[in-house]
Formats: sequence, C-alpha cells, structure tokens
Amino acid sequence: MSEADRSEVGVPQAGVPAAGPPGPGAVAPAMVVLGDSVAEGQDDPDPAGGWLGWAGRLARHLGIPREEMLNASDPGATIEDVVRDQLPAVRALRPGLVVLGCGMNDALRGFERPAAAARLDELFGWAAGIGAVTLAIPVPRPPLLDLAPMSQFRKKRTIQRIHDFNEELGRAAREFGNSFPARESVAKVADPAMWSADGIHLNPRGHAYVAEVIAGIARSLLAERAI
Repeated sequence: MSEADRSEVGVPQAGVPAAGPPGPGAVAPAMVVLGDSVAEGQDDPDPAGGWLGWAGRLARHLGIPREEMLNASDPGATIEDVVRDQLPAVRALRPGLVVLGCGMNDALRGFERPAAAARLDELFGWAAGIGAVTLAIPVPRPPLLDLAPMSQFRKKRTIQRIHDFNEELGRAAREFGNSFPARESVAKVADPAMWSADGIHLNPRGHAYVAEVIAGIARSLLAERAI
C-alpha cells in the first residue's frame, strides 16, 4: 500500500525496507518472494532484524535457511511494480520456489485487468522457464474495508477488484502448471484477530496462520515437480 493510500485511509506508513538481492559470494536463494508490504512481513518483527512475516515463517516450515530465502518485496507494490522493479533483480537467479504476495494495492487503487494479466503471465512465464514452482497467495478481504471511512460504492468496487485479481492469479497459475489456493483454504484470515490495528497488515498470528496453510500447499507442489 503506497504512502498516498495510507494517508487517504488513515493507515500508518511502513518503515522497514525490503531485503535486496544477495551480494557476491552469497548463497543462491532456494526461495524468492515478490510482492508488497504484507509479503515483506510488515508488523511481524523478526528477532534477528527486519520482518519475519508469512514468507520467513514459510521458509522455516520448508526447512529453508534464512540465507537461502530472498524477499524482494516492497511496500506499496502493485503487480506492475513487482514485474517492473522486483523481477529484474531476481531474473538471473534460479530458485526452486517463487512466492507472490500481491494484489491488495491493485484492488485499492484500481487496475486494468488485461494489463495485470500480462504482468502475471510474464512473472509466471519466467518462473516456469527456470523450472521453479510458483505459488501465489490469494488476496484476502482486509478489515480496512469495514474500518476506514469509505463509501459503499468504493467498498463494493474494491471487493470486486479483489475477486478479479484472484481470478487472474488462478488463471495464470493454471496456465503455467501451478495450483492456486482457493480463498477458502485460508478462510480463518477473515478473522479480525489475525490483523493489525490498521486493518491492512497481518499481525504475527495472521502471518503464522498463512504460513502454516501455505506450507502444506508448497510441499505438495514441490513434491509434484520433483517426480
């Protein structure tokens, strides 16, 4: 979510930068994460520094060491930002697992569906080309929609955009040989107790829940690809 969007709906600004690509001599990542501030892990501090989030917790579930997980996510990112700014930084890498956590900012700001579809195809196509499994996280309905002062028209339009973006995520996943988790698979994320007070970022409990559910799906996808 961008600083402008946070100002509009009264959401605090983020203050922790995303991780950058590994430097010379670093271990090649087994897992790459692309996306926005939720994918970055905001509001779920890592005792070792920075954010842990569902991405860091997912890596732990899968037995991936910290130094073998690269989180290139950036607060406020849309799918356009992910493909334009984050994807070039990881194109030369060959991770076994690529995880995308994006779409909330697209839903809040609006997006052109054909353009979003083209960007998703580029990202999924890159991952397929290097033989990686790609796992996209469904975009949830955030409590922000019920907490922030917004019109019913804007709320309904945002909910429709969430639906549309999830449909494009599912289409791209299927077309490039991956599964897409149904929103029902992370149904408990609808509980406000899973979210921070701003209503747009998961809290540690929410991140832990998403990571636990997604870990089972990731294991199945990775096992299928290994056969």
